[in-house]
Amino acid sequence: MEWFSRKSIKRVRRMLRTLRSNDLTLRIPEENLRGAERELAEEINDLINDLRKKLLKQERRSEQLEALINTIDAALIVADYDGEILFMNQKAVNGLCGFRINNLSSLDTLHKGLCQNMLTLVPGQSKLVAINKNGKEIQLKISMVKYRVDGHDTLLFSIENVNGLMLQNEIEAQRKLVSVITHEIMNSLSPIISLSETLYESVSNEDEDTRIALNVIKQRSTGLLSFVENYRKLARLAPPKYNWTKIGELFEDLRKLYSAPYIRYEIEDIDLEVRIDRQQIVQVLINVVKNAVEACSSNPLVIVTAKVDYPSRKFIISVLDNGTGISAEAKERIFIPFYTTKPSGSGIGLSLSRQIVIMHGGSLYLDSSEDVGSKFIISLPCVYKK
Repeated sequence: MEWFSRKSIKRVRRMLRTLRSNDLTLRIPEENLRGAERELAEEINDLINDLRKKLLKQERRSEQLEALINTIDAALIVADYDGEILFMNQKAVNGLCGFRINNLSSLDTLHKGLCQNMLTLVPGQSKLVAINKNGKEIQLKISMVKYRVDGHDTLLFSIENVNGLMLQNEIEAQRKLVSVITHEIMNSLSPIISLSETLYESVSNEDEDTRIALNVIKQRSTGLLSFVENYRKLARLAPPKYNWTKIGELFEDLRKLYSAPYIRYEIEDIDLEVRIDRQQIVQVLINVVKNAVEACSSNPLVIVTAKVDYPSRKFIISVLDNGTGISAEAKERIFIPFYTTKPSGSGIGLSLSRQIVIMHGGSLYLDSSEDVGSKFIISLPCVYKK
């Protein structure tokens, strides 16, 4: 035991220091020890092995918990009362900043007023806050809960992008209203058209004024019926029928219709397959590219790009034109059904396209950060395969 006391005390102390720092790689050599010395060394080594197993188990649990938290479709931020950030999940990093920050105040450099809105929240309260990201207004729902850790108050913020949900609710309400209105209008218009045709045939040629009036009634009723039928397209849009589609084939369908030399296609990976409703997305692309072409005047240029953002699992398509751009008033209304700035436009193309994209779980919006022309962005959550 004298040898152990003299030669091993330093080693044991060194091992204790490493244990405090969670370094569990060291062990006491047992080969040259005997009796009580060997038993003590074995006991210490067994303790280290047990601690190593417990630490590895905790690390695995922490990794699993972090992976689970990162799958939550909400930005989570844990901070203290001074705003110092203790934890951010991946959604918070990617969705709010693009990088990790140390204090909530840093959010104000990216989204003015966001930090103040968060710190003035009452536990259990929710607040809607609008921010501008990449030229697009985003509605955030922010809520906060307070709990204590080691005697200190800690704040957990949950931040959700509710743009998609608000649009879905708006569109669903619109579809129900349109369904009721169109049903009633069409039930009234059909007999009016039929009656005007019958009366027109029964009126003599000498009664020209009556024939003209009946013909006007028929024409206006038929026009109104066509108008209402367009409304029905919005209310009767079929759900997507998903299938695997190569990106190259998707844009080949579009090229057949829009092959002018001033339309440039920049497709990142033509062999990549995405799971979408090919016919519906092609219709969206036709509507958006048609608008872009019509927006151009002299020296037209339309650039269509497509790529997959793998970290966020988004299929991103953008259509940029060099036209005169869209007025501030029109930017607020372009997705409203039947709103159009074109003399011969129906005003349902963009509205219908947005509905299709939303039914795919994505978004279609105008990037207003462009100084010249207009840029529409289609973002689709995609399951893809190589």
